[in-house]
Amino acid sequence: MTDNNLKNILVTGANGHIGAHVVRQLLEQGYKVRGFVRPGSDRRGLEGLDIELFEGDVMNREQLVEAARDQQAIIHLAAVYKTIAKTAEEIVAPAIQGAENVFAAAHAQGIQRIVYTSSIASIGFSYHPNDLRTGRDWNNDASNPYYVAKTQSEKKAQKLAEQTGIHLVVICPAVVLGSLDYRITPSNQLIQDWLNGIGQTYPGGLNLVDVRDVAAAHVAALTKGENRHRYVVASDNMEVKAVGHMLRELTGIKPVHLPFERGLLLWSAKWTERVCRLFNVKPPFTYDLVFEAAGRYGWFDTTETNQTFGLQPHSSREAVIESIRWLADQDKLKPKVANKAKARLATC
Repeated sequence: MTDNNLKNILVTGANGHIGAHVVRQLLEQGYKVRGFVRPGSDRRGLEGLDIELFEGDVMNREQLVEAARDQQAIIHLAAVYKTIAKTAEEIVAPAIQGAENVFAAAHAQGIQRIVYTSSIASIGFSYHPNDLRTGRDWNNDASNPYYVAKTQSEKKAQKLAEQTGIHLVVICPAVVLGSLDYRITPSNQLIQDWLNGIGQTYPGGLNLVDVRDVAAAHVAALTKGENRHRYVVASDNMEVKAVGHMLRELTGIKPVHLPFERGLLLWSAKWTERVCRLFNVKPPFTYDLVFEAAGRYGWFDTTETNQTFGLQPHSSREAVIESIRWLADQDKLKPKVANKAKARLATC
């Protein structure tokens, strides 16, 4: 399905990190945007933009149905993005019920196209660097609540698309870095923690993608993309240790690297989490999060995505630079770290 006559677009989670960029690119391409945002939410990412705001919660079906009135497509971005939570339910429930309510709203208002934001969390990681994953792969051993939420909610969306006949295009971004992230999502926090000396690099691989490319894929998916197909939006496949070397090159600061095998990292995570729980302290990482990433490779083949949407993604280096600049501007880096990073980046 391709409809070049789409004009009015409802964007849930419009004020979020990706959402703020999606809204900007929609406006640049002449779309009219209605942003669905929670009451009292941080809307600095939308300041000065010519959009209509509709307050509500994706857990409230009636509010979504009303927000979808007179709209021609929905870009569903609203979700709880946490990798560490007190209970899995606070992440999983909104993801699944949100998917159900978005499809109910679209069906009630006769909307025939939904662009659905998922994540590489639903794709899963491999155990070997030569095993590049694509939108045809599923995370069949999800453990962390966020990974579980993304996998289960996307499978729910796939079933709803089949039942309703609504054209569904799924976007699965890698680790999204860049500006307009006022809440500081776990993605940008990864860079923040590494530079502030809190986090460590570890064996395995990841993929860092610029938020502008993720937004571009969402906008392109309004008129391109096969029904019920999943598209991974990513950039360079890198060893986590190599990202640490890149940070040293860009800022003069190199995170500590943990050269331990997966089994030892999992054992360490289990006991660290137990001790933190005992003293009622938020753990720096959890067993289920280490299970997803340590000693595994979040590496992807994005050939199909780039050809379908006409993307030429920024490099991971460019994405990291944007992240560092944003974190420094938002005073999220230690003063000494920020000054050192700004001085280095001035020559980039």
